[in-house]
Amino acid sequence: MSRQLKRQIGRAQGGRGAKPSPVRRARPRSREQRLNRILLIGGGGLAIGAVLLAVLAPRFDAGALAINLAAIAIGLLMGKGIGMFFFRRVYPIGSK
Repeated sequence: MSRQLKRQIGRAQGGRGAKPSPVRRARPRSREQRLNRILLIGGGGLAIGAVLLAVLAPRFDAGALAINLAAIAIGLLMGKGIGMFFFRRVYPIGSK
């Protein structure tokens, strides 16, 4: 049976046709997961930029590339620590 015929039968029976499938809701993400995603995208962009600059330079210097990538990694770790400090969850104090 064709899809068009099924739709016509559904409309003739008083319905609006086939029921649409339910929309999946996005799973709520924690602050740490959002921070990790931001750092991953930002760090990936910085690393790609550092590699492109090293490759497109008039003279390729592997040592400078290694230092740049290490600095990016250290910066990302510091960014994660700072982000975890600023965006930490504040728990309400329970009454006694």
